[in-house]
Amino acid sequence: MASAELSFQDAPPIEIPFSFFLTAPLALATAGAVVLVGGVQVLTSRWLPLTLAVTHLGTLGFVSMVMLGATYQIIAVVVGSRVPWLRCAHGVHALFTLGVAGFCWGIAAMEPSVVFVAIAVLTFGVALFVAPVATALVRAPSMDETVFGIRSALGFFFLAAIAGIWMAHGFSGMGFPGSRSLWSEAHLCIALIGWVGGLVAAISWQVLPMFYLAPHAPRALKWTVQVLSTVGALGPAIILVVDYFDLLGERAEFLKTGVAIAAAPGILAIWLLHPALAAWSLAKRRRRRVDGSLYFWQAGLAVAPLVALAGFAAWSLPAPHWDLLFGWLALWGWVGMIMHGMLTRIAPFLVWLHRFAPLVGEMAVPSVRKLHPDELTRLGFALHLGSLLLGVAAILTGSDLLCRLTGLSLIATAISIAYLLIHVLRQRAPAAER
Repeated sequence: MASAELSFQDAPPIEIPFSFFLTAPLALATAGAVVLVGGVQVLTSRWLPLTLAVTHLGTLGFVSMVMLGATYQIIAVVVGSRVPWLRCAHGVHALFTLGVAGFCWGIAAMEPSVVFVAIAVLTFGVALFVAPVATALVRAPSMDETVFGIRSALGFFFLAAIAGIWMAHGFSGMGFPGSRSLWSEAHLCIALIGWVGGLVAAISWQVLPMFYLAPHAPRALKWTVQVLSTVGALGPAIILVVDYFDLLGERAEFLKTGVAIAAAPGILAIWLLHPALAAWSLAKRRRRRVDGSLYFWQAGLAVAPLVALAGFAAWSLPAPHWDLLFGWLALWGWVGMIMHGMLTRIAPFLVWLHRFAPLVGEMAVPSVRKLHPDELTRLGFALHLGSLLLGVAAILTGSDLLCRLTGLSLIATAISIAYLLIHVLRQRAPAAER
């Protein structure tokens, strides 16, 4: 779908995506506070309660919160299909906010009863999100690589949520559904490759040409990315079914290796092929002026191959810091960087679309760029990059001081994101102020 065909008139009310966006920096600041207070304890093992809490504040509280809010906008504008029962989005936001807060608190404090309640809340939130969004996707008037990618990503969000909720019962006084390491690795593959990676790739096919006047990548290669990411996330999901029903019997020890092999097509697509295509597209962009948001894309795309390397090291080497480095690079260096960058462009654009676009031709209106100074975007990038590098150094050295500085820099980055969102929301047309 070309940018000219985007259905901006079908965009949901501005408060729907922004309610999710505004919650994301709160989760990020909370994660930073845990790292600041916990220090090096957070970097000892991925299985420790504080580490798990920080991880899910990042995955659910920051990354998924932004992606859920963006999905309502994307489906209406890009897919051209209105999401039914749109007011349910407020319920989804409330349930996810309460569920994520309760889940992370319950894990950190080792309170099984709190985790159990949080699981129930998150289950309702997932259902309330998936049902109307899936309905809108089924009604999509056309099918291209973007629509396919969004459909696939939604399916893997549902599968990742089911696996995650099932695994979370192990923290609520019940048992794990299978091997903890096997289910954890498969869950990561489904979520990072299928849900996060698939949606980021699908969105990029529209966002990069729209905001940066970048040329479209060859359609065959775009389809290749989306299909391979789907295959790479579906394989680990099938392996979980095989493990749960014990279909291999005594040969089940090979399943962990099977997860890595099954995920290989998705790893190739999301952390190697897509970054190469997106970087090529940005290098060929017609809008030569560089704004701060472009740095986020360039950094996130550059980190993506490092995520694949760290993942291979985590899978093949016993040292626990490789697991932590993989998670840190994936969540904060790759997708976190891209999400932050997209917020700096999407948030001002949404405010302009809802509050200023209807006045075009009737009065002088500011450009999207005028709604948020680029200097603030560059400051946010510097804070994000600084926190990323501090985190890498803290993980590799095991330094308590560097770990606490990482937490402090995460809080500073969260404040910059919150300020961005609040600043653009305060921009109103003169007619609206009278």
